[in-house]
Amino acid sequence: MAKSTIIKRPKKGEYATFYEGYLSAVPPRGTVQSLLKRTFKEAQQLLGSLPEEQGNHAYEPGKWTLKQVLIHSIDAERVFAFRAFWGLRGDRAPLPGFNQDFWMEEARVDDRSIKDLLKEWKIVRDGTIALAAQCSEEQSKFLLTASNWKVSVRALFFIIIGHQLHHIKVLQDRYL
Repeated sequence: MAKSTIIKRPKKGEYATFYEGYLSAVPPRGTVQSLLKRTFKEAQQLLGSLPEEQGNHAYEPGKWTLKQVLIHSIDAERVFAFRAFWGLRGDRAPLPGFNQDFWMEEARVDDRSIKDLLKEWKIVRDGTIALAAQCSEEQSKFLLTASNWKVSVRALFFIIIGHQLHHIKVLQDRYL
């Protein structure tokens, strides 16, 4: 594999303002690849040793269970990584949004274990890391439209990291 490019952090205007919270959560040091690896390892260490019964816990009625938060994180990473792939390949057709609540209605996690979900997430994360590794400096700046908003390829990689950090913090604060 060719030497990967350092993907620079996105600038304001390369993403919708509602992603600012995710992007501000990303540590100031580290490459996209190193941050993707490190943040996944931290999540795996935090969640991998939990008792299975904790996976079905929601911190209050009507909120997602811990396993639902995990599948949401996996789903969102798949979507954001696909958007990055779409932009990296230079496609100009706009991409639709997704409704996380509709998706959760069909996400079947009751019969799945935390370990199984973490295994799936690792596969998805490895794909995201491989995608980032092939992204050139020029490609990282490509803008695409997703959910009716302009977003750069590089912003999407940082959004993946920030989205995970946001949900890990929610899990730590409200579930664990």
